[in-house]
Amino acid sequence: MSAYATDMLGPALFSLMAEKDIRKVTIDELAAQAGVGRATYFRNFSSKEELIGAYLVRRWRAYEKEHHLKGLAFSDPERALRYFEFCLSLRTENDLMIEQGYTDAILAAFKAIVSDADMGGEESYEATFLAYGLYGMFITLARRGREETPQEMAALVSGHLLARIVG
Repeated sequence: MSAYATDMLGPALFSLMAEKDIRKVTIDELAAQAGVGRATYFRNFSSKEELIGAYLVRRWRAYEKEHHLKGLAFSDPERALRYFEFCLSLRTENDLMIEQGYTDAILAAFKAIVSDADMGGEESYEATFLAYGLYGMFITLARRGREETPQEMAALVSGHLLARIVG
């Protein structure tokens, strides 16, 4: 999938999701909103869920690069803090996905993000464990109304959970 297609179609899809359920968004509407042809979507994505996952991963990689996180261990408190700050920065998009039942796209993105952290690949036990754990924590945090701050979540993750597993 191309960066151009992801960058054009991702924001357009979330814009449309704010107006109506993702299941009712047509590819014609999506392409028109993005200012691209239908073929751009079909050449790059097999589903809207795949588009969402690609968009989230692309945003994470830009964030990770901007904050120089690639070299940090996944159990590092700074990386954990930035992870939850990143999730908060996408609050609108995350809320739309949760409300419309597209949380599998969030999990798929988490799996890619964790495998990017040199955890032995997407199918390693460690990467799978971390992806599902972070996904569960994030969904719980969102459903609880985000009572905890990114700092509190990072302390919980790095201080209690990940330090025992990967530290």
